[in-house]
Amino acid sequence: MPLDMSLNDRVKPEPPTPEELAWAAKLLPGDYEIYSEKLNMICVEAREIFARMGVSALIHAGDMVVAMYSAQGDQITAVAGTFLHSVTGIVPIKFILKHWLTNESVGVREGDIFYCNDAHYGGVHNADQLAIMPVFFEGELIAWTVGAAHQTETGATEPGGMPVSARSRYDEGMSLSPIKIAQNYRMKDDLVEMCANMISRAPRMQVLDMKARAAAADRMRVRLQELARAKGAGFLKGLFRRMLQHTEEATRARIASWNDGDYRHVVFTDTTGLRDALGRIYLTTRKRGDQLVFDFTGTSPENEGSYHAFLHVVRAAAACYFYQHPFHDFPISSGLYAPMEFIAPQGCMLNASPEAAICNSPIILMNIWQPLCITFSKMMFDSPMRHLCTGYVNAAGSGGVMSGVNQWGVRQTDMLSYPLNSAGAGARHDMDGVDNYGFPYAPTGKGAEVEDCENEQGHLHLFQRRLRDYLGFGKYRGGIGLTAAYTPHLVPRIAYMNFAKESRFPAHSGLFGGYPCSTHPGIQVNGSNFHDKMARGDDDLPMNVMELMKERRLQGTYVVESKTRSVRVLEKDDVFVLVVHGGGGYGDVLERDPQAVVEDLRNGIISHRVAEQIFQVAYDHATLQVDEPATAERRRAARRERLRRALPYESFIAAWSTKKPRDEVLVVYGSWPDARPTREIIRM
Repeated sequence: MPLDMSLNDRVKPEPPTPEELAWAAKLLPGDYEIYSEKLNMICVEAREIFARMGVSALIHAGDMVVAMYSAQGDQITAVAGTFLHSVTGIVPIKFILKHWLTNESVGVREGDIFYCNDAHYGGVHNADQLAIMPVFFEGELIAWTVGAAHQTETGATEPGGMPVSARSRYDEGMSLSPIKIAQNYRMKDDLVEMCANMISRAPRMQVLDMKARAAAADRMRVRLQELARAKGAGFLKGLFRRMLQHTEEATRARIASWNDGDYRHVVFTDTTGLRDALGRIYLTTRKRGDQLVFDFTGTSPENEGSYHAFLHVVRAAAACYFYQHPFHDFPISSGLYAPMEFIAPQGCMLNASPEAAICNSPIILMNIWQPLCITFSKMMFDSPMRHLCTGYVNAAGSGGVMSGVNQWGVRQTDMLSYPLNSAGAGARHDMDGVDNYGFPYAPTGKGAEVEDCENEQGHLHLFQRRLRDYLGFGKYRGGIGLTAAYTPHLVPRIAYMNFAKESRFPAHSGLFGGYPCSTHPGIQVNGSNFHDKMARGDDDLPMNVMELMKERRLQGTYVVESKTRSVRVLEKDDVFVLVVHGGGGYGDVLERDPQAVVEDLRNGIISHRVAEQIFQVAYDHATLQVDEPATAERRRAARRERLRRALPYESFIAAWSTKKPRDEVLVVYGSWPDARPTREIIRM
């Protein structure tokens, strides 16, 4: 059967049937409020089962979702986890309905469970796996349930499922279109074993996590059937349709309250995974009445690397911003997307060809959040929604993976989840961002305990600490970021890799004059004397990355490179450093309360250099007492210097428009400056 990607456009609700509308009209006062919350509580129960049964770090951390869908495949509600997967379950269900429902060799029956991970069928990338279960009542298909989560191994060319060296889909490992892995409420051992064989770097994790997904989907199935017996299948149909209608109506009303207009923002990328190179993401958000169009025309063309996405995944990634900020109080359902359209030229980084490597799509998609954040903040600032004008969680995308045989002799590949879940949140228009807030894709995620990680993963943490000054400055500052360092322990070696971006310049920015967080390189120390110092009880081990690099307390060869690092094997005493960024600031640094500046000094958030040179605060270094008159004069002088350097807008644009990067920097960018394709990409 030819690849059918047409279904990827069907994320909006299907047209209602007369039966659904009739049942929706019969809902009594209070039915919607009581039973929509009942569905949410069913999802909460299933999420707890999922988290307790799964073994992967990201399942425990919360990078997952459990969700319910109508018989037609429209999402009704979800509990996250990550809002990303709340959208990705829609398309594979509609694929099953289109291709397998009436297919005699497959069919859809009571007790079935389908399984998939191929992004061509609605997912994000091969590392995300979904268990999909039909729900029947008295022989009628009434709903679907999904348990989905990131799996930190796919059998790809590198451990971790997100090989930065991938050049095409053929490098990405296990790729399942929706297949039936259970019948009559029993898992099919042959297909489970097939998946374990494909994921041979971590077969135990694969099998246990598959069963955890299936158990979560099945628990929702049980509860929905109980509800159908109590209230009737027709009641559920009407409730589902009303939930879709309610979300769409609320979304349209909120959009209508904002200013019409075209709002633009651009961000630049510094890597394709394979190489450091300049790329561009360009967004025009068009708002008319109660509708939104997100147009990514002007985005750089696809390239030979792995930092690409399909357009339906762009829609899914946008949900992470929507459900955390402008529509945070809405039901998580397909109704949200009814008034929205997404456009990206075929062949650009955000609408890549079917053969492209998209295993690192979550990394490149982090670049859409900043344009969404900026354009929405411009729309919402003079509306009743001003409190939702906020910088996003920093989206540098720095994720680490370890792979090997642990100290218990078990093969495993897993994510280093604590750093991933410790990025700083962006500042708001009226307060600082949250320090070490979380993971942009999973806002409710949590970091694993150090002791648990060391017990499972065969390495030690040299440090896991906040990094001073690692945040965006402004009237309100962003949340601070974190660094961590690892060395193999009780095992001879471990393979590490790091999918990331923003080694050379930040892709994100602050809001309305706020600074971005600074960039950070990839750091590694080879052949250190760490274990010898530990054995002697030395008390001069480095406690953060600045001490590691400046004071060189460890012997060895120090390597400074791009944060984006393909897999490498570290021996005992080698050191691997990870970093997650802080959030962007809001507003002018010269408007920050001087007392807030010295409070950050007391707490080790910023340095004296930043307090004096960036925020222009005068104070006593010993007592941290602010000298208010001297601070006011320093800030007046800084404003005078700004005026001295300033140019009229026309003069600035005339000079700026003549600038162009060197040709070798523009290899993957496309034509300058409009980023049109300049070469053909051939994949084998």
